[in-house]
Amino acid sequence: MSGGDESASAGFSLVAVLVFMLIVSAVVVPFAVTAKTRLMIANNEVEQERLSLLAEGLANVVSSELADGSATDKLPLDSTPTGCRSGEFAFEVRIQDHGGLIDLNAADAHLLSLGFASLGFDRQISEALAEAAIQFRGNTNAFAAKAEPATSVGPAQNKLAPFESVSELQEFSTLASTPLHDLYDVFTVNSKRGTVGLDHTPNRLRGVLAAASGSGVSVMQGAAEASAYTVEITAKRDGSGVAGQAGFIIERFPASAAGFRRLSRSPAAEITDIAPTVSRTTNCDALFGTEAAQILRGWAS
Repeated sequence: MSGGDESASAGFSLVAVLVFMLIVSAVVVPFAVTAKTRLMIANNEVEQERLSLLAEGLANVVSSELADGSATDKLPLDSTPTGCRSGEFAFEVRIQDHGGLIDLNAADAHLLSLGFASLGFDRQISEALAEAAIQFRGNTNAFAAKAEPATSVGPAQNKLAPFESVSELQEFSTLASTPLHDLYDVFTVNSKRGTVGLDHTPNRLRGVLAAASGSGVSVMQGAAEASAYTVEITAKRDGSGVAGQAGFIIERFPASAAGFRRLSRSPAAEITDIAPTVSRTTNCDALFGTEAAQILRGWAS
């Protein structure tokens, strides 16, 4: 009997140990999974911050080249993406001369309506948005403008003063859900001209302007001296789903040591795989200059 008791006791102990291990596993495993998840998130955040700082530094390099004129001949100024690689890192550069965009404060109703049409709105809504934009910024008779009722496509209340930022378009009910980056791809408040330079017009707008040629649209052949640029850099490492991005609207400013100053940040675009979107590829020496490219090679090694 004693042998049977010992066997039963040992069996009970084994079951107790197994139950205890299951309880401990049920408690410990979620903590381990949570810790691993948090570690992955932290690593991704560090990677993104690292890449964003790199993109911001390269944006400063390109901005300085735009200020001294050395980048205007080697890079497209119509938001066409140009890319390069350094080791396991890929970079995409987009530059937009604001002379190729529609100025919200200087453009007439016809040009504004073409801008809204390039965002996918039909002719009727585009014309209504153009009229709403003119009412929003005010006209020569402020008292008359104040008496005009709010439109169904416009903001709840007109500003009766110039647009200070393209982002104000999102106050318009019809544009509230339009991605901010898409609005910045068409409009500006920095060119101070009522014309658009066709040489530096982005593709989505160029197609609409070409279709409207001969209809009195205010376009200008060639490109005038740029008043401002949008500079956007995306940096990504091979095998990583994380990317860093930096974007600024800048203007030449000779009083600065860098030759430029930032007017504002550019809204972030949706980041996709760089390789399929880049239509022009060059080496990083040509894109960022030899000194910056050497630093990139050392940093990537």
